[in-house]
Amino acid sequence: MDISYSKDVGVAVAVFMDFPQLNLKEYAVVKGVVEVPYIPGLLAFREAPLMIKAYRKLNREADLIVVDGHGVTHPREFGIASHVGLILDRPTVGVAKNLLYGTIVKSSDSTEYIVVNNNVGGVVYRHLNKELYVSIGHKVSINSLKEVVPYLFKSHYLPEPTYIADMLSKKFRRS
Repeated sequence: MDISYSKDVGVAVAVFMDFPQLNLKEYAVVKGVVEVPYIPGLLAFREAPLMIKAYRKLNREADLIVVDGHGVTHPREFGIASHVGLILDRPTVGVAKNLLYGTIVKSSDSTEYIVVNNNVGGVVYRHLNKELYVSIGHKVSINSLKEVVPYLFKSHYLPEPTYIADMLSKKFRRS
């Protein structure tokens, strides 16, 4: 899922892709006036309502939802990926371009974990020489997150689901 804006109108897109091929099977678009201002740390209250509406327009249930944003690697340990997962009762992960909260700890196997309040909440993932911060959202363990994340990428530095959702949201924002 992703969302883009044109002034106070948000354009949220939910995509459904097969796995492991990552072919687009379906997408849903929802446009709406966003009345909640941008407040750092409270992005879920601004973006999640439209994202959830877009997801509910899909004709299928996802095994995993990938959200552009953070999950438990958030100052309140409950970012937009956690909100979306809880409301939809689906497994979610958050993928962000910047570290919002937590400390990076390198393990003996060179995995870089994101630690929040002494709990492992995510991993740093590198793809095409870019760092991404992948966070547990809801109903996902750190081991399952580490296992599935590498399969979410194709030829872009973003995971394929959020890359496609971002492209579609910008396309529909312009129209």
